[in-house]
Amino acid sequence: MKTRARAILSVTAFGAVTALTLTGCSGGGDSASDADTITMLTAAAEGTPGGDVLRSVIADFEAESGITVELEVGGEDVPLVFETAAAAGEAPDIVNINAVRNPLTWIDAGLVVPVTDYLTDWGLADSALPAAIEEWTRDDGQLQGFPYEGYQWPIWYNTALFEEAGVEIPTTTDELIAAAAELRAAGIQPFAIGGNDWSGQKLFLQIAQSYLDADAARAIFSEGGWCASDDAMKGIELFTELRDAGVFVDNAEGLEASSMSAAFMTGDAAMMSAGSWELGNAPAELADSIQFGGLAVPSGGAFDAPTAYQGTANGFWISTNGAEKIDAVQKFITYMYSPEVAAQFVDQAQILTVIDVPADQLGTEVSPLLAQLTSELPTEVAYALQPDRYVPGDITEQQIRQTALAFAPGTSADSICAGLDSIYG
Repeated sequence: MKTRARAILSVTAFGAVTALTLTGCSGGGDSASDADTITMLTAAAEGTPGGDVLRSVIADFEAESGITVELEVGGEDVPLVFETAAAAGEAPDIVNINAVRNPLTWIDAGLVVPVTDYLTDWGLADSALPAAIEEWTRDDGQLQGFPYEGYQWPIWYNTALFEEAGVEIPTTTDELIAAAAELRAAGIQPFAIGGNDWSGQKLFLQIAQSYLDADAARAIFSEGGWCASDDAMKGIELFTELRDAGVFVDNAEGLEASSMSAAFMTGDAAMMSAGSWELGNAPAELADSIQFGGLAVPSGGAFDAPTAYQGTANGFWISTNGAEKIDAVQKFITYMYSPEVAAQFVDQAQILTVIDVPADQLGTEVSPLLAQLTSELPTEVAYALQPDRYVPGDITEQQIRQTALAFAPGTSADSICAGLDSIYG
């Protein structure tokens, strides 16, 4: 059995940041120390909780350093926008994006530089939680970028809707099936999920590893072999059982993460699978009814408690252009890595960071939802293997298309496993 894991994310442990001058790092010439403008591409839009805090701290950085940060928003297409700009020789100096899919290939393609030495030489090695650094480190030992945001990724439960239907929060898949039936009988859609995008892919893989230990799940995520694994097939069959029992909302195969979130946040669905990045979108009137928990698990499976995901979200990648003005980039990264700045994301946007922040630098009152995620959830769940690090980046989009087919009613387990195996070549 898999034991319950401790959370890797903390907002209270102290981690000092020491400002050091750059020594022994690659990149930059005489112009590096003279740069007064750096450019950054991000998905953080203005008007979102995280996007507004980012702009606020950038304004403070500009006033303090005299360096201008030109911000470009790329939305969901940040990797494509960056790659297109790089092909034209106009890559932004910094990219603010997750370590998934295309970015995993950027070092090999010569689009970004490894930051292994920078982490140490800039005095930041003890600032980020070790698990975050490990997650962003390639198999060859190179650190791809500076991780920044962390996340907990639980199941969100609307307790008011469960009470209305007269059912308890499920901890086993049998209870989940029964709860979905009662919710539907009360006119309530059960489990919202974006079956047509990455959110559905992650939920599918969470269910599919229900009978796999971590080593087996890691191997299948990386190399395929779904049909040949009895335990993987049991997980896929469990998924089809949940799907065909009506656990997921109607037409889940055609929905995306945004519609999933909207269904839950408006009270139209009783459950969803979403990360802590959605905290800032939770309406005040719903907050008291939100309970975080794990995904119900089958008896005889690999986990001894309902499961959740945890890990890192976005961070800062340095392009080859950015390496040419590394002094200015260093000042920005070390500023962002300071506990005082990280605390603003926690306080104002309810965003977990991988930076250790002392308790006395947080606000006087931590959000009850944030407290649930950081204090209560880790004691109640087992952490499933987050697949993003192991599914090859060049097949992720194909896998999302295959898992979207899995959400379509009537798709058999044999068809699902064959489709998944086909993309591994």
